[in-house]
Amino acid sequence: MAELQFPWARNSWTILTKIIRAWYSVETGGGEVTQKKIAEVAGVQQSQVSTNKPFLQAIGVISAEGTAMTEAGKRLGIGLYNENESMRRQGLEQVIKATPILKDMLEIVRGRGSLKTDDFYAEVALRIGGRSEGFVTGTAILIQILTLSGAVEIADNTIRPSKSSPFGEPTPLRENAREVKELPETPVSEGLKRIPIAVSTSKTWWVEVAEKPEGDEVEKFLAMQKLMFGIK
Repeated sequence: MAELQFPWARNSWTILTKIIRAWYSVETGGGEVTQKKIAEVAGVQQSQVSTNKPFLQAIGVISAEGTAMTEAGKRLGIGLYNENESMRRQGLEQVIKATPILKDMLEIVRGRGSLKTDDFYAEVALRIGGRSEGFVTGTAILIQILTLSGAVEIADNTIRPSKSSPFGEPTPLRENAREVKELPETPVSEGLKRIPIAVSTSKTWWVEVAEKPEGDEVEKFLAMQKLMFGIK
């Protein structure tokens, strides 16, 4: 079976915002929502609405059924319709959080501290299985969404986390992701052995167990821990 390609946009972000704004206007206007009506309100070709709808669905602006806007889409739509910068940004924030490729790319930029635009394109291609028709235009739109949301800034072909990002402080990636921290030495009680359990990168719990547990003692121990911690 052939791998499905990512449904890239066929037009610029400017055209997409016209479609989003018009879709919001038509949907909240009380009339029938049709692609023809949306195209008329947006001032674009009907074919532009139909060919770009899969991308708007992929980034969570239009529902999977393709018949209505999502909550993120409505928030973005009202921001565009009323020229409200705050609402527009909130809508884009929701879009990023709900779209795996956007969320992944934001985490990469935040984790590394900066990313060249060429490397951004390469990382996107890696995550969607290669470059297909519409890749360049679509990836440029992903960068615009991240930038317009306030999550990143771009200068000199370098993308960096925005100092005023609505997504909080970035968590830097470790230089060596495979780094293994040595566990602290802890004296062992006579007749027992201690098993280390890492609960975070800087904290370790130790559990004392018999050298040779009998029968179903291990299963009983695990069941008791689940009961104690309320784990189902």
